[in-house]
Amino acid sequence: MGLEAKLTYSESGPDSVMLHFVVENNSDASEMVTFRSGQRYDYILYRDGVRIEQFSEGKMFTMIYEEIMVEPGQELSFDIPLKDLQPGRHKVIVWLADSAWPGVRDRLEFDI
Repeated sequence: MGLEAKLTYSESGPDSVMLHFVVENNSDASEMVTFRSGQRYDYILYRDGVRIEQFSEGKMFTMIYEEIMVEPGQELSFDIPLKDLQPGRHKVIVWLADSAWPGVRDRLEFDI
């Protein structure tokens, strides 16, 4: 119970997809999500079993502290573009950038 992640995608071009990362509070109580920077999520992308990218690597995020109360049934939704993908079998794992919720993650696979 608590927060649950669901990851889907849609094709946005011949070598691009748009990930749809939705975090829903499926409990009866409000849940606090705390972001300690401008980063809201992270992901690791694999192609044919080889790690090719982690979203947060080499990036700087604004220093901000934000607490968001997620009410029962409420969702946090993030659209994540993946562009210029090489042909192959891709796997992506996406998670919420809040260390208090390590299990709020999902994965999917797709072909380009």
